[in-house]
Amino acid sequence: MLRPSQRVSLLVAGVALCSALIAGCVVESGAQGTFERTFEVNGPVQLELATGSGDVRIAPGSSGEVRIHGEIHAHGWSDDNARQKLRSIESNPPISQDNNLIRVGGRGFGMGDASIDYTITVPANTELHSRAGSGNVDVSGIQGPANFVTGSGDINASGIGNDVQVMAGSGTVKIAGVQGQTQVNTGSGDVRVDDAKGAVRAHTGSGSIEVDGPEDNVVAETGNGDITVNGAHADLRVHTGSGTVSIGGNPGASNYWDIHASSGDVKLRIPSDASFRLYAHSSSGDIDAQVPIVMEGTTGKHELRARIGDGKARVEIETSSGDITLH
Repeated sequence: MLRPSQRVSLLVAGVALCSALIAGCVVESGAQGTFERTFEVNGPVQLELATGSGDVRIAPGSSGEVRIHGEIHAHGWSDDNARQKLRSIESNPPISQDNNLIRVGGRGFGMGDASIDYTITVPANTELHSRAGSGNVDVSGIQGPANFVTGSGDINASGIGNDVQVMAGSGTVKIAGVQGQTQVNTGSGDVRVDDAKGAVRAHTGSGSIEVDGPEDNVVAETGNGDITVNGAHADLRVHTGSGTVSIGGNPGASNYWDIHASSGDVKLRIPSDASFRLYAHSSSGDIDAQVPIVMEGTTGKHELRARIGDGKARVEIETSSGDITLH
């Protein structure tokens, strides 16, 4: 008959053994592989992406074909199970062609215990519709338009010859050299737009926004984050709930700039030949105009009405808590 101390030792050993067995059962095995597919096309291409957690890179290639390289990461409860999933994807990857329409992903979207990183070369005359769960998407040098929807993941689009539209739950968005309009709406994440030819509209719930070298109107809004616009010369509307606003440029002959910060400083940098009427108001901050101005109407520590140059354009700046500086 076992003594009490022996029974306790056996019980502890049994628990330890069961824990080890359970832990061993939940450890996933993995397998990796690749596939290649080439599709012939004879005109403008429509590319539709629906991916889960894999990354995607798209670049221009030959005019008459679409080439797809996939890197598969399969997981399973055993090595054999993972290899079985890998072989299934290698032999029948989730891609298809319907004339000049190429579909990538979409079969199960996230594909359960497998993910695929795609490298795709397409003719320059390609239109893109992309849906991604949590992977990054990098696109360059296509005609577009390019539309992106992502849950969480970074988006990088450059050299697009038409409009770009982004809807993102979270992640960094970088757009450069877009010939058409740029529209970005993200729940949380930083947004940067460089050298946009068309109008820019950027909104993020929480994150910074930076727009550099826009050639058309700009609307930038963030709930919590800094906003920076460099080289503005068309209509401008900038709103931030909490953060610093920094604007550089010239409002031009007859444009309207609306700059509003609920909590944060506002800094405006203008050239010596700028010409506009200014209204600036800060509820609890100072106003410092380091440029030649002509006073118009009443003024005070927290409010300024003035004219710079001949005053054809209009600039309105308001902040609830923060300083306003013009230089």
